Amino acid sequence: MNILFVTWDGPQVTYLESLFLPIFQRLAGMGLHVHILQFTWGDEPLIEQRRQACRQAGLAYRAQRIWRRPRALGGLLTALEGARLIRRAIGEQRIDAVMPRSTLPALATLLALRGRAVPMVFDADGLPLDERVEFAGQSPSGLIQRLLRDVEAQAVRQADRVLTRSQQAVEILLARAGAGISPGKFQVVGNGRDTERFSPGDAVSRRRVREQLGLAAEAPLLVYAGSLGPQYCLEEMFRLFEQVRQIRSDARLLVLSGSPEALKPLLERFAALAPAVSTLSLPGHAVPGYLACADLGLALRRSSFSMRAVAPIKLGEYLLCGLPVLASPGIGDTDAIVASAGRLLAGLDDAELARAARWFCDEVLPQREGLREHCRNTGLRHFSLEACANAYAAALLPLRTPVQEPLPDGHPCGEPR
Repeated sequence: MNILFVTWDGPQVTYLESLFLPIFQRLAGMGLHVHILQFTWGDEPLIEQRRQACRQAGLAYRAQRIWRRPRALGGLLTALEGARLIRRAIGEQRIDAVMPRSTLPALATLLALRGRAVPMVFDADGLPLDERVEFAGQSPSGLIQRLLRDVEAQAVRQADRVLTRSQQAVEILLARAGAGISPGKFQVVGNGRDTERFSPGDAVSRRRVREQLGLAAEAPLLVYAGSLGPQYCLEEMFRLFEQVRQIRSDARLLVLSGSPEALKPLLERFAALAPAVSTLSLPGHAVPGYLACADLGLALRRSSFSMRAVAPIKLGEYLLCGLPVLASPGIGDTDAIVASAGRLLAGLDDAELARAARWFCDEVLPQREGLREHCRNTGLRHFSLEACANAYAAALLPLRTPVQEPLPDGHPCGEPR
């Protein structure tokens, strides 16, 4: 079965390489062959890097540039062009189902599939329109917002399957789509990680990474991995670290991000902490080793309506690397997972951050070795790549037609012939 995955990504995110490629590789072993059409405004070297990553994974890849001008309409114009590319791919690559991720790819797919009996699997992947209102200042009553909300509802109504990252997202999308939509078309899928790559390692490897950081073996190390947007409570993270340093003056904070320069204003504001903060931009294969050598993973996120629909990727990475987690409540369906392998913050005020700092120093650090195994086992239960691929397969396999004809040649689907 050939599936066209249509995604829309900026140059600063690596979801395709770090999250989806391993999942799609597993799906190939189940007879589900994913072809990738990525809309992006990344430059040519980045596109080539992604093309090579897909080729190494045995997956077909095509990139299409996003028109960013005029600002308000460039995305919509790109989606219209995307419909033509999708129709072309369906014929050339013998596509059996189209899987758009998020709203603008869904618009392109809805247009492309008019008059065609090709199944659609809508990967809703959060509530991106609500995120733009809550964190980017967009007006909920603006023309583009209202248009895209209608696209989201139409995608849910017309899709054969809808993928979400939380059960709460299922309930929200069901309510928005209106009466007559069956809950049975929804499938909750996780953000699975490679459990061999994301692992605690051993004492020797952890000590080696700490030496590279100039960090003593017994010094407490907090780590944050991910984007540095306003919803990630960066100021509160620094205030928490300030509280930890009052108890353990040898503590360090490690920030792993593709855009470490975004942290510069905070480092200037918290100048006294700056010498104890390390910021690194690492290739994906190096990240697990740095996580594994830390003592606490930070997953602070500003609670909001849109956050009910997400599944933080970093949570699985932390746990699989043996890290207890300090997290915000109300983020997708993760509260019970965090509570079993870390602590949920009751708030972001100084008193609660001080309690969390004391918990880390008095309870986590003395039990660090035992917690390493416990957190790893929690991660295996909830975030394995196998469980994630199985959830995708449960949504996709019922759409398979009885006979899947092979391509007439051995050329990889989706690449120029």
